[in-house]
Amino acid sequence: MKLVLPFETPSKKNSRVVDRRTGRSFPNKRFTDWHKAALLYMRTQGAVRMEGPVHIDFTFTHPTRRRCDSDNKVSSIMDLLVDAGVLPDDCWEVVPAYTVLNVYCKGEAKAEICINPLPESLE
Repeated sequence: MKLVLPFETPSKKNSRVVDRRTGRSFPNKRFTDWHKAALLYMRTQGAVRMEGPVHIDFTFTHPTRRRCDSDNKVSSIMDLLVDAGVLPDDCWEVVPAYTVLNVYCKGEAKAEICINPLPESLE
């Protein structure tokens, strides 16, 4: 299954706001807006549930050469896949392997996610 999100993927880990009264942290508005939009967009692409184990290929296209951490983007999308019901969990038993590719294309931002079941011989 291939899914494409045509916008920059923010980091959930680095996009936190702290409530000064309680000390609890929450994702900021930018991340929350991205998450809602990405959920809707993913559902329009016909995303179906995959039980696992699966291998996921992530390809992030960056619009600028600004530094960013791919592992934070992967974490954001893994959480999105769980929230969308595509994966039951993002633990190692469900996703024992994934690859990440980062490319630069001036002015273009997107994330391509290819989810493939692992062959029984690798389970």
